[in-house]
Amino acid sequence: MGQDLVQAQGAFLLKQQDYLQRRLGQVQPMIRWVARQVEARQLPALLSFVPLIESSYQLDVVSHAGAAGPWQLMPQTASRFGVPINDSFDGRYSLPLATDAALTYLAWLHRLFDGDWPLALAAYNAGEGRVTRAILAANSRNLWDLPLPEETRLYVARLLALSRVLQHPQRYGFVLPPWRQGAELQIVSAPQGCSLLAWALEKGVSMNDASRWNPAWRLPQAPLVTVLPQTQGRLAGPEPRPQGQRIDRHRGKLPAQIPKPHAGGKNIDLVLAEAMEQTLLRIAEVLGLAGLLVSL
Repeated sequence: MGQDLVQAQGAFLLKQQDYLQRRLGQVQPMIRWVARQVEARQLPALLSFVPLIESSYQLDVVSHAGAAGPWQLMPQTASRFGVPINDSFDGRYSLPLATDAALTYLAWLHRLFDGDWPLALAAYNAGEGRVTRAILAANSRNLWDLPLPEETRLYVARLLALSRVLQHPQRYGFVLPPWRQGAELQIVSAPQGCSLLAWALEKGVSMNDASRWNPAWRLPQAPLVTVLPQTQGRLAGPEPRPQGQRIDRHRGKLPAQIPKPHAGGKNIDLVLAEAMEQTLLRIAEVLGLAGLLVSL
């Protein structure tokens, strides 16, 4: 059952091959930055690609269910893991804040389910309570035997299928981009960073660019948050429009997501994208994809 689902999701991904190859090239700086956070926590490299499945690595999208940002965090989950959300700032749209919360949550789920990554990923999608109840009901810890929503099964299967494609691109005729394109992202703490406008003026950044990289800011001022980050950067290529389009994790479409209410957002650890002249290894070396994460 699991193998069939993974193969089916692999076929779906390959139907989206042009889009995936283009998007992987465009968001290299973000993938590389997230990969370093994953590596620092000694987590599986494939987790770097969860935002690709969740949001196509777009910062400013929200689902119909209310999940938001690159990691598609629900408000309750975000608050539980320390992400500030208020009228002027929503940290789910901040790449550094959302990444920290999502990786902390995934690591916690991994421990909760005794080191079983498929179950942890299922719980990230469906919630740990639902997965725990499904295990008890089925008296089994095999993900594919559990009475879980089809969406959750497809979600895990798609991540596993993506790992296969990335590990063996030549087998599938998939072309990985050269992984030295685009500016590097850096996180810069800004204790006085409650003003996106002041930061943009100080750095000589247009408000359009400041807002694009910092959609966590709902207002130019966020007085209720004490340490805010702002992001500045360039992707390796232009972002596709309409804004908010992503790979649907549910049914395999590419639906238009609902853009967040304001296009000038919030971020809590200044993500300053600076061009750095350094040679990067290919993705398989940089992210350690030779030993990816889980097997069925």
